[in-house]
Amino acid sequence: MRIELTRERLPELISMVAAIEQHDRAPFRTLPSELEDYFDSSMEMESLGLVVDGVLAGYGVVRVPRDGGPLRCSGGTHPDFRGYGLGRQVIQFFDTSAKKLARGNPNAIMEIHVDEGRDSLIDLLQRAEFEPSGGYVQLRRDLAEPRSEVELPGFYQLHTWADVMDTEIGRTYREQLVELSDALESQFFVPEWSFIVVDAKSDRAKLAAYILSHKYQQDWSAFGWSEGYTEELVVLPDYRGLHLATVLLNAAADIYQESGMEYAGLDISVDMEGESPMLDLFTHFGYEPVRNTTLYTKPVYPGGEVS
Repeated sequence: MRIELTRERLPELISMVAAIEQHDRAPFRTLPSELEDYFDSSMEMESLGLVVDGVLAGYGVVRVPRDGGPLRCSGGTHPDFRGYGLGRQVIQFFDTSAKKLARGNPNAIMEIHVDEGRDSLIDLLQRAEFEPSGGYVQLRRDLAEPRSEVELPGFYQLHTWADVMDTEIGRTYREQLVELSDALESQFFVPEWSFIVVDAKSDRAKLAAYILSHKYQQDWSAFGWSEGYTEELVVLPDYRGLHLATVLLNAAADIYQESGMEYAGLDISVDMEGESPMLDLFTHFGYEPVRNTTLYTKPVYPGGEVS
């Protein structure tokens, strides 16, 4: 039976997603609060529940991102109900729901992230004419390894975000950061693990670079290690070439280690061949690849023809 997912089904959805991630050895764990976000009334979405013998056996969700990017698809089938065609129903739901949400936009795209080792899902997606379109590489840096020290240039200052966030100057920087990133608004953001570098050469110090850290503790059991996660590392254009990225990565690594973390982690975007100039850069900093996630995409209206 096909139903629309509602908040009343949230406990079943939480249980099913946990079973899926455990069975598929997913490199992450989804929090109940993240699934509850599916029912955020401010988010435009379509949802599907597949019920077999009164049990929620599969689900699909297509969401319209707030940034106006590709429609985001997610879903899965309970391990106990695989082999009955439920996965195909979820993929078909992506197609029909994306058309409804795209509202005739001939350039609309839908996307789904697939972790390595999900061969059955990849086969389903390829049969439905989804194609690989880049992805991400998860990297980690062993915090027990020595780090190359780099001094901060003169007239530049390094601040922990936790120390300045409630000050007048911190509120000014916050306005600038919020324009550049939504990482500060996340439930996983850790102010004590995040840093800014300011240019103090003039009376009005300017933001030069920043590193924002998150803590995804729910994922550590799947990883097999603990880590501080670098959500964003940005050096503003006027300040590149001053080794500020190295200063920030080292500062974050130091506080991660002081907090008992084993690794520093981050993800970088790669092209269809799995390449990125950032890969060599972070390898130089002592990071090593751990696993890959591939982004599969499909035009909502193949050929741009809206029917």
